[in-house]
Amino acid sequence: MWNPRTLQATLLAFFLTLALAPGPAAAQDDWKLHKDTEGIQLYTREVPGQVLKNFRGVMQIDAPLRQVAAMLADVPAMPEWFFMLDESRWLKGDKVDDSYVYLAMKGIWPVSPRDVVVHVKVRQDPVTLTIHADVDSEEGILPRQEGYVRLPSMRAKWRLTPVNPRHTEIEISGSADPGGMIPTAIANFAVTVLPEQTLKKMRIHLAKPEYQDLKIIYAKNPKLRELAERMTFP
Repeated sequence: MWNPRTLQATLLAFFLTLALAPGPAAAQDDWKLHKDTEGIQLYTREVPGQVLKNFRGVMQIDAPLRQVAAMLADVPAMPEWFFMLDESRWLKGDKVDDSYVYLAMKGIWPVSPRDVVVHVKVRQDPVTLTIHADVDSEEGILPRQEGYVRLPSMRAKWRLTPVNPRHTEIEISGSADPGGMIPTAIANFAVTVLPEQTLKKMRIHLAKPEYQDLKIIYAKNPKLRELAERMTFP
């Protein structure tokens, strides 16, 4: 059983690991399979000069690309599937594929909750139809909130690839440097365990009725309909 201090350190590590996806300097064959269970593959790799391992989580899901894209872009509902996320909301931006979002993570005593403002950019490969979501923290959009410690930086990458018209591959990858704030062993543990929990919750969330009939989601948020109309789906 984890004590509160260890649990909070682990959760904070995961929030910080939503960082820059591994670049071209690291070869694809450096990945080592850490765990393969329930249809989720978790990979890690060492990076010279970097405290934390890179991570990559991959999952195929029985859902079409249009459905998965709508769920990932449904920002207000993110706390329902993103592990330990307490709040998520749009701040500015007329379009979902170029907008600013506020994210707040739950805190567990004795560490204060964390938050961050991110710039979200979404693009689609016209050939493969793969959807890429790039997330970068940005200052100056929202004043620091009382009771929250603002994360100094956060970057994330998601990739949604259509396997066929009814199946989609979801991938999240990244790395981070906690700056000595978190024990390395705990942080690297979080790099694999907590992404797994998020992917599992995504699978459950996608089974909800509103994602089976996207008219429900589009009616609540016309921005999602506009995004879908600009994309191509198999």
